[in-house]
Order: sequence, then C-alpha cells, then structure tokens
Amino acid sequence: MLYRFISYIGFIFSSTNQHGVHSPFIYNFITKCLYGKSKYKGRKTIKTLLKSITYFNAVHISVLPEDGTLIELIRESFPQTKFNAPSDLIYMGTPCATQFTQILKGKSYHNDTILLIDKIYGNKKNTQEWEAFKQHEKVTVSVDMFSCGALFFRKEQAKEHFKIRI
Repeated sequence: MLYRFISYIGFIFSSTNQHGVHSPFIYNFITKCLYGKSKYKGRKTIKTLLKSITYFNAVHISVLPEDGTLIELIRESFPQTKFNAPSDLIYMGTPCATQFTQILKGKSYHNDTILLIDKIYGNKKNTQEWEAFKQHEKVTVSVDMFSCGALFFRKEQAKEHFKIRI
C-alpha cells in the first residue's frame, strides 16, 4: 500500500493532461476516449477498457488471463465482439513478461492493436515489468494512466511515452 501511495505522488508530479501532448493520435485518444463521458460503471481500468473498445471499434479482443466475469461484461456491452487473435485490443490483468512475450511471438497483435495492462503500480515487480514492456523495440507508444497502462505497436508512430491523469 505504501508503494502505491509513493508511486502515485510521483505520478501526479510527472504526469500531464491533454495539453502536454503533441501527438495527434494520442491527443485524440485522450480527449475523445479517456476524457469522454462514460456510460460504464466500475473501476477506472474497466471503464478505460470499455471506452477504448468503443473508441477503436475493437471487434477482436483477448483477455489475459481469461476472466469469465470480464468477458461476459464485454459481451453484454458489445455483442459483436469475438474473442480471438489477432486482436484489436488485448487486456492483461497484470503485467506478465511471459504473456507479453507470447503476444509478440504469437503474432496475436497487429499494427493498430492496443494492449491495456491493469495494475501497473500494484507492486514494485509490476512497475518493473511495465517499464520493461515500454522499452521493447516493437512498442512505439505507451500511455501510463497510473491505474493502467496502454501500449501501441504503430509502426508509423514515433517512440513516445506519456503519463496522463484520468
């Protein structure tokens, strides 16, 4: 608990809102998705997940590890959803190097896939995993929202890292 509190204080001092973002892709993601009105209930990460599905028109989704309750929530909100790869959106419950490696090696993603990772500041190990994921050569953009993080693999995007308060 103390780790999360100290991490949050550091996050607050180093993060920004949409005004500190110069990437049109990320600016639109922040203003139209993350800061957009939410009709969804639940934790910030779940609201971010559901809003991202809407914003990116994600149809093919992966949930790692499989979580029946979350999958059912997604199915209820988005009946057209298919749970297969390659995925438009991949949700990872906690940072896990093994799952991340499987995603990259198994080609379960494409250029426009968003990888949403929960609990990136859950403990020191999670934060270290998150930092390692951000540095991977195939990751071009990361968005740290404290409660969760988003990774993008867009080849046309310059490598950038953002800390955004939501």
